[in-house]
Amino acid sequence: MANSGFEDGRGQEEETFLYFAYGSNLLTERIHLRNPSAAFCCVARLKDFKLDFGNSQGKTSPTWHGGIATIFQSPGDEVWGVVWKMNKSNLNSLDELFAWVQKKMVCHWSIKKS
Repeated sequence: MANSGFEDGRGQEEETFLYFAYGSNLLTERIHLRNPSAAFCCVARLKDFKLDFGNSQGKTSPTWHGGIATIFQSPGDEVWGVVWKMNKSNLNSLDELFAWVQKKMVCHWSIKKS
């Protein structure tokens, strides 16, 4: 990727975080509805995970009238998405939006740009 449109923004690192998005949060318009600080960082691949629709509680989206996009660990699979750089003030809106998500899943990863 020659130019991702992402600038380092040194000095703001303590106030921001990187968020891997998939499903409807791939869309700029969608992510900005509740997270106006989101800035595109790069396209990304999450190894050993798989995309699915629905969740362990069988919930559907009242907005989309169908299964909610979710990911789960699946060795050998991969999920493509994007990484947004966001202000930490947006953490609450993500928590509200994904209140049904099990919070125990944390992925440690690094960004490799090509």
